[in-house]
Amino acid sequence: MSLTVVQQTWIDKLKAEFFPLNRRRDVDGLRGLAVLLVMIFHAGWLSGGFIGVDIFIVISGYFMGRSAFMQHPFRPERFVLRRLYRLVPALLVMILLVCASMLWWVLRSDRADIAQNGASALVYLSNIWASGHVGYFEGQSIAYPFLHTWSLSLEMQFYLIIFLIALFLSALRYRQAVLYVVMAASFAYSLMAYHSGDQSAYYSIFARLWEFCLGTVIWVLPALPQSLLLSGICYALAVMTLLLCGVFYTLTNACPSYMAIIPCVATMLIIMQPQAVTRRLLEPLSSVGVISYSLYLWHWPAIVMATYILASQVQGVTMALVLGGAVIAGTLSYICVERPMLDYENKALVPARRRGGAMLVGLCIVSAAGLAWLSAISRVH
Repeated sequence: MSLTVVQQTWIDKLKAEFFPLNRRRDVDGLRGLAVLLVMIFHAGWLSGGFIGVDIFIVISGYFMGRSAFMQHPFRPERFVLRRLYRLVPALLVMILLVCASMLWWVLRSDRADIAQNGASALVYLSNIWASGHVGYFEGQSIAYPFLHTWSLSLEMQFYLIIFLIALFLSALRYRQAVLYVVMAASFAYSLMAYHSGDQSAYYSIFARLWEFCLGTVIWVLPALPQSLLLSGICYALAVMTLLLCGVFYTLTNACPSYMAIIPCVATMLIIMQPQAVTRRLLEPLSSVGVISYSLYLWHWPAIVMATYILASQVQGVTMALVLGGAVIAGTLSYICVERPMLDYENKALVPARRRGGAMLVGLCIVSAAGLAWLSAISRVH
């Protein structure tokens, strides 16, 4: 085989991995923007980068609307297995590797908390753990390498809710009615939490459900009746709104603040206009969006571990190097764990998929139990 052919083969493989077909490049770019906002926020370089989580939530609601809400008939087994293969392997590998890397040398009290946080993350209750232990924007958050998994727990809890709606309500009109009721109730709860000063609501599924629902209702809303020119302008303004929110928002604007609705609606408007010519604004970030899950998983543990090792706040060039390492780790996670598991789920026979799903659940439970035990024996009494 000639060198040219080998090079072309590798180029084709890379394109297939980082530029998959049959996907909206601009939505992948929106994911890329979201994860970059979060990473830059955690680096301390952007005050409003936390809106990346709000963007992720709306996108998640949109895709779950297609996978469950709009399916007739609903295929519950495929829905569950797809979610397991999509989310669990990369999370499990990240938590086990980080624990193996740092739990043996940190202080016993830190080991106890980190192990407990890891256990809660593996059973998708990290948001509940975090609400009782640490404020997301407080200084001590830097002590917990798995604190960022609270949003993944929210996502899985929403999957459970949308799964139950799709399972027990076969008619679309009933699903819509429930969806609108849930959205209204969640938004009302969020506003009450904001006015009462309940900061723990930042982690709450009840305060965030309306954001997920905004993404899901895209499937039942009528198409926007706009000209190509107006669509392009609206799309560009929505992208600009997200950038401005990322730059100018402060922590007081974070959910449950009513100001969270602005980036969520902007995200909605972007998704609802697939034909907008200005979608090219986001398409350059599509390859970042493809690996955004693994990037999100690894960027925060990298920052926390660097802070422990250096015994000081990571800043400047050091922070840039840490984030560069996180990008490498996230890319490897995507190539070696996330993508192969999704390919296996697509190609494997049904019995094999079922066994694999059961193994993933079992590994999570066993690993969570082990970390809970380690936390208990490490606790300083």
